[in-house]
Amino acid sequence: MAENGEKANKRKRNTDGSSNPHKRVAIEGDPKIKISVHPTEKWAPVVASSRGLAMPSSMPLKPFTQRRKQIPSGPGKTPISTTELLLHSSEHHKLNYTGREEASGGSDAILKHYVGIYDPETGKLEVMEARKMLIRGVVRDHQAPVEDLDPLQRNFERRNNLGEAFGTKKAKKAIASRTENAIAPQRGGEITPPKIDSAAKAMLQNIAKETAGMATREQLAEAVDANKPRPKANLDATKIQDVYPVDSLIGDDILVHVPVKTWVDAIKAKEAINTTSRFIAHRLAMAGPNVQKLKILRYMYMVIRVLDKSEKKRSETFLPKRSDVKALIEDMPESVWEYFRRKFSSQGKMTKLQVDLIITHLCALACIVDNYEVDIWDLQEDLKLESKGMQQYFQEIGAKIAPLGVAAARTMDKASAAQHKLAKLKLPLTFPKVNFGRAKK
Repeated sequence: MAENGEKANKRKRNTDGSSNPHKRVAIEGDPKIKISVHPTEKWAPVVASSRGLAMPSSMPLKPFTQRRKQIPSGPGKTPISTTELLLHSSEHHKLNYTGREEASGGSDAILKHYVGIYDPETGKLEVMEARKMLIRGVVRDHQAPVEDLDPLQRNFERRNNLGEAFGTKKAKKAIASRTENAIAPQRGGEITPPKIDSAAKAMLQNIAKETAGMATREQLAEAVDANKPRPKANLDATKIQDVYPVDSLIGDDILVHVPVKTWVDAIKAKEAINTTSRFIAHRLAMAGPNVQKLKILRYMYMVIRVLDKSEKKRSETFLPKRSDVKALIEDMPESVWEYFRRKFSSQGKMTKLQVDLIITHLCALACIVDNYEVDIWDLQEDLKLESKGMQQYFQEIGAKIAPLGVAAARTMDKASAAQHKLAKLKLPLTFPKVNFGRAKK
């Protein structure tokens, strides 16, 4: 029995060779690299960077060394840890270049930099510690000769110098105020442009080089406009129906699953349909047998109810709990709800931009239902918004706000007619302009 048991426990080798062997297969790897670290001598390599400055690579720099004020204690001292290096160059005709080691209190205080040379033939890598430096450029001061100054100007400067040195607090304050608010006098009644010295020219040339690749004001406006929370509009459309098609707002594959049979049967039987939305209730009869508009209204009804029951905490809005969602969406399929949740929220949380995106989608859908002329009052009441805020949402999708027509205004009193506004979506679309604000003086 023991022999039979041992034979039964043995595993047979697969004859088709499908099993992988457990032993590792030796493959030819990369050649071994021998790393050698060279001790740092008096002059070590330099890793330099010039932030926001286009420094010529042929510019010579003169080195200066001095002993550090704080030398680390313990073993492992190197010339880099005991001495400080300074690089300077005045070869440029307008700029002075100065290179200093980064401050020891920064984020890279305990970070060391190395420079290595690798020889692929021998497989040797020689490494040496390097200094990390930052090079800055400063416009060289340019002082006019004393003989070029006007005698009155020289006397005025002497008086100011004496006042700053020996004057009272009141005199010093007056001199400082006069200097800050000084305006160059114009002679002969003609306004002449100020002369630009060499230092200012060098600064302007450097600014022109550094800002050559920056985006223009128009490009920045286009980038900001493209990231606004609104549905993507087809700006090449020749018909208003093609600007915001239903497929881009909801999706045909989602719209086909939206149930409206209950509403269709109730409309045919002329029965009342109970809803909590003013916008939906006032448009069910007008939609009539148009199944697509009924589906859009049914989808909007779900979104309006979900927004109404969402909880706002600080800068985020939380969707209703899963146990409460079923009562809100009623007979809406789970696939439609999941589509909405994934598109407009992140794990059940919505930012201000995501909420704005939902409302602009509702505005575009309302335009489709009302044939692109919407009385915004009902949707404003459903979303609990102010009149100005509701108008801004319609303006974001390119609609123009106008007062009610004369015929519609006659059906209500004067105060109510003033509250009702009409949003008209027509070509060409007019979007709000991006305002960057005025520069502070």
